Amino acid sequence: MEIKCLRTFQAVVDCGTYARAAEALGYTQSTVTVHIKQLERDLGLQLFERIGRRMVLTEKGAEALAQAADVIAAADRLEALGADGGELSGTLRVDIAESLLCHAMNKVLAEFRERAPGVRLRLRDGSLAQISETLARGECDLGVVYAVDWAPEDIALEQIATVSTVPVIASGIEAPDLRTEGGTVTAPFIIDEPDSVFRIGFERCLAARRIQLADTMELWTSQAIMKLVRLGMGFTIAPHFAVAAELEAGTFRRIPCASEAEAFPVLLAHRKTTWLTPAARLFMELARKHLPPAVSR
Repeated sequence: MEIKCLRTFQAVVDCGTYARAAEALGYTQSTVTVHIKQLERDLGLQLFERIGRRMVLTEKGAEALAQAADVIAAADRLEALGADGGELSGTLRVDIAESLLCHAMNKVLAEFRERAPGVRLRLRDGSLAQISETLARGECDLGVVYAVDWAPEDIALEQIATVSTVPVIASGIEAPDLRTEGGTVTAPFIIDEPDSVFRIGFERCLAARRIQLADTMELWTSQAIMKLVRLGMGFTIAPHFAVAAELEAGTFRRIPCASEAEAFPVLLAHRKTTWLTPAARLFMELARKHLPPAVSR
């Protein structure tokens, strides 16, 4: 079993297709195919099944990926021994909460690229549930997430900042009543998936005051949510840092709310059993440096 085949396996999972994995690795697509077939022969099992254009892990493939991640990490440790303080290299896979990636990671990413130009940085956005799963399966090296009552045994968590949220609506649009007990809010609530930590916290606050939402509009990106709020299609709840510029410019206005803004921790996460490469440690250092002033309020 060759380490290059394991790295190709990991790349196909990260990229979703053989073609994209080949581009990321600098291989031809036929080479990627050969590596995967060779690994399947060595292991005696099928790693992927094709669904549409994407290659999706089989159940055994998911188990193999976690083991492969440990082997690759061990190989990276050996390579790091010879680096002797030289330029960082290799691949770093980081899954990040979508609103953080869109609104708060610029300085982290810019300094990382400046200090580690030789590292292939692969970024994906996701929800807490998605990132917790990709971490557990070894599909990413680090996670940057929000948390509500999340304490998995196999994941190391480090709180680096705290985020407060604010309900907002477009200026010029009548704000819904979020203070009167037992009321019904008729303005559409525009928010992302049900496992969003901000949505959970906000709906919990409304339920405590017996305030009902008549209409909830679900979208899957903060960019799309903000666009509809700007157009006056409804209101949303968002981390303050994500709407600070809109509030300052007067495009959005804060909606009075009876409950105090709930605070959500921002966490760095990684598998306890996975060795942190020099590149991963640098990324964590920069997240500690730049995220607190970027997101804390």
